[in-house]
Amino acid sequence: MFSRFALALVCLAFIGNGFTEEKRLTLVGDSWCPFNCSDQPGNRGILVERAAAALAEEGFEVNYIEVPWTRSIAGVREAKYDAIVGTGPSETPDFHFPPEPLAIAHHSFYTLPSRAWEYQGLQSLEDVRIGVVQDYSYGGLYEEYIKKHQDNPARVVTLSGDRALPRLINMLSLGRIDAFIEAERVLNYQFNSAGRTNPLRHAGLAYKENLYVAFSPALDNGRELAAALGRGMAKANQSP
Repeated sequence: MFSRFALALVCLAFIGNGFTEEKRLTLVGDSWCPFNCSDQPGNRGILVERAAAALAEEGFEVNYIEVPWTRSIAGVREAKYDAIVGTGPSETPDFHFPPEPLAIAHHSFYTLPSRAWEYQGLQSLEDVRIGVVQDYSYGGLYEEYIKKHQDNPARVVTLSGDRALPRLINMLSLGRIDAFIEAERVLNYQFNSAGRTNPLRHAGLAYKENLYVAFSPALDNGRELAAALGRGMAKANQSP
């Protein structure tokens, strides 16, 4: 039969374990280095590390899992995971966002060096077939153009699943698309990590987009977690 002291220790251990679980958050995102990278310690990417440092200020521990983008959105929306990394309000408007973004992406068009086409607004897209990734917002271009033409493969070719960027680069080299959109830092990282300089031609900036870590709308404390991330970011920014 337990003594009162032993019983108290068991209760404290139970409470302690429960507190630990509540303070452990699972973040997901696709491979989008240097913003989101792998789920290996030390190589999780800029957004993941900034979020982890900010949430640590509020006493939270972060676990990051690499998941294809469409599945990431669905999984966080259903609260299978706590938050998604690298999203924006136009992609996941029902999610809970912190007050400030963690980074900014410059979504630009790229072509082969032999092409002379330049992006000069939506009308200029009538002259090219573009490659995109399913459920990416591209800073607003999805709503303004991609959504309207996503069922017309002569205008828009949509890829889904893992490692979409290398597949877009390959399609461009084979002439199956005329241009694709990617964040400048992401495309440069793709080539630099292979010891190469980006050989593709920058054909114009489409949009600048604020990037966030956003929390599931199905979590009872999703709004509070987003606020905690915001407070942690403010603390981290004030640190010397």
